[in-house]
Amino acid sequence: MPRGSRTLTQTTLLISGLIFALLRGLAVALDSGFLMTLSKLALACLVLVALAWAFRVLWRSFFWRVGRRLAFSYFTVGVLPMAMLALIFLLAAYMFGGFLLGHLYRDALDDLDDELQAAAETRVADLLHRKAGLPDRVGDLAFVEYGDGRKLSGDAEAPPLWPDWLDPSAGGGNKAAGTGSNTGAADGRHPFVGLADGRISAAAVARAEDRGVLVYYAGNLDAELRRRTHVWVDLLRDDDPRRKSTTRLQIFGREFRLGGLWLDRTPEQSAAYFELNPPASAGKPRLWEKPTILWMESTGSLPLLATGQPASESIAAALASSPPSLFRAMLSTSAEVDSAAWLALVGVAVLFAEIYLVAAGIAVFMIFGLSRAVNRLSRATEAIGRSDFSTRIPVRRKDQLGDLQRSFNSMSEHLEELVQTAAQKEVLDKELALARQVQQDLLPAGIDERPGVEFSTYFEPSAAIGGDYFDILDAGDGKVAVVIADVAGHGLAAGLRMALVKSALTLLVEDRIAAPAILARLHRLLRSKPGERSFVTASLSIFDPANGALELSNAGHPPAYVVRVAGDVEELLAPGVPLGALGAGAAGAGAPGAAAARLAVGDAIVWLSDGLIECCSAGGEQFGYERTRRHLEGPAVHAAQVRDRLLDAVRRHTGGLPADDDRTLVAMLYRAPVAKP
Repeated sequence: MPRGSRTLTQTTLLISGLIFALLRGLAVALDSGFLMTLSKLALACLVLVALAWAFRVLWRSFFWRVGRRLAFSYFTVGVLPMAMLALIFLLAAYMFGGFLLGHLYRDALDDLDDELQAAAETRVADLLHRKAGLPDRVGDLAFVEYGDGRKLSGDAEAPPLWPDWLDPSAGGGNKAAGTGSNTGAADGRHPFVGLADGRISAAAVARAEDRGVLVYYAGNLDAELRRRTHVWVDLLRDDDPRRKSTTRLQIFGREFRLGGLWLDRTPEQSAAYFELNPPASAGKPRLWEKPTILWMESTGSLPLLATGQPASESIAAALASSPPSLFRAMLSTSAEVDSAAWLALVGVAVLFAEIYLVAAGIAVFMIFGLSRAVNRLSRATEAIGRSDFSTRIPVRRKDQLGDLQRSFNSMSEHLEELVQTAAQKEVLDKELALARQVQQDLLPAGIDERPGVEFSTYFEPSAAIGGDYFDILDAGDGKVAVVIADVAGHGLAAGLRMALVKSALTLLVEDRIAAPAILARLHRLLRSKPGERSFVTASLSIFDPANGALELSNAGHPPAYVVRVAGDVEELLAPGVPLGALGAGAAGAGAPGAAAARLAVGDAIVWLSDGLIECCSAGGEQFGYERTRRHLEGPAVHAAQVRDRLLDAVRRHTGGLPADDDRTLVAMLYRAPVAKP
């Protein structure tokens, strides 16, 4: 939170607290109700300001991170509506379950009414046929016979006179006696009657000529309806203590009654319910197998069977069942008819779930990706603030955030260059000085005059430290060893590796080891070094000034050129594998190449590196082997003359362009035979 905003909030809280304390003190001191009310208002304002301040602090602290904001946005847009939709679906399913409960209850009640009516009509038919000895009870059905409107036989529960209020043909249809209003169901009648002991029963009548029959259900009507519906049914009168209170709402002139649905059931009643709907396991029923769907049906007034007078203003049927039981009841009548509709519903639901899961996965992936990118930018910015200008962000994104990360890397790179210019210059100067020193140590400081031969050399590095190396060593017995080599790469690493080659060559040549064996040992030495592999091309020649014999061993280096006294040029080619490469120094194809030649007095030989052969013109054309050979042709008086002839041709070909690879050349002129020491 900004400092000014925080100070304003704290000041507001302090002033509100002082006003509340002042008003409260005055109200207590003066016993003033008005001041007490004002103090309560001040307290309410203080609480509201404190809550607003706390909410703002929590909001800023929690949503400071972009990832949390994105997650909250997705939650409010993608998750919360789905949860609300699921809740609405559950409520709709609950309402549908309640409607189905009412439907099952009404169907069972209609069936019972039809059975009572059929039983009454059958008994009337038997009476008309003068059948005698008919029982007053058949199972749970009680029969009462009437003749000329008076009771002839039957239970004392029945009225002594014919109940016109129960007779549909007489216009009764379960209208309460003494009233003209229909208090029954929507069809104008319902079978409920009240017995003297307060129980609720169902009754029906039938008459023919002067005879009539009243039949009513003398058993437990609740249990019978439960048996028929497999639903828990409790019929409740107005005065039943188990019946919950009813709330009446009037909206736009219409009255809505909200009655309580829940009824406390005893363990015996719960056991009776599970006898109707046995759970899947014999043990404790699972949560969804319990009667969790509750409903209430209002059935109209309840007349007394004996008098027809209303015993209760209304009857409520409390219904309860479990989701599996209702689902079985629903499928029992529509599984075949509506199978296509069920399949379509399930298919649409599965498709919707798959689409939502894919969308949710994409949203979560994007949230984590954006949050991670922003967090990386934040951490990198903090590192820049700590003067760590070497910080870089790994860029993998190909969107606007990726461009922002690349721009940040470019900015930090430029800042690092600007801030560390002086330090880098000092380090660079030290490296260049060290490089020059290494280069000077690698190459011979000067060419000593040797009997019978004349040398001329040239070296042009393409970097502070070149990868080329040449040297002229004493091979013993008056012989001269000429070595020229090229390490892959440039810089300090190449210079250090070349220093290793120089040291080993110097020792091996002094030990009078044959040239092929020297190169083989150098190969093993390079292969044994850990770290990054690097190969070296090398040419080692042993020249005997006594007889002009030359032995050349080559490990992947360009050929040497013999310039005869008449001006002809011979290519001394000895193919071989570079030192340090796979197969180099082994027998067969991997062994160093070998060649031999005999020089006459006045002949010259030239060793050079690939930097001269592969140098390019401005158009990209290489100098090549053919030009090298052609420009070496011609008689030579001095070794420098042979050297300069080739170098001038190279300069003309490149147009003075700087060397892109090290250029090294060693020229030797054979002047005269030398006696053996």
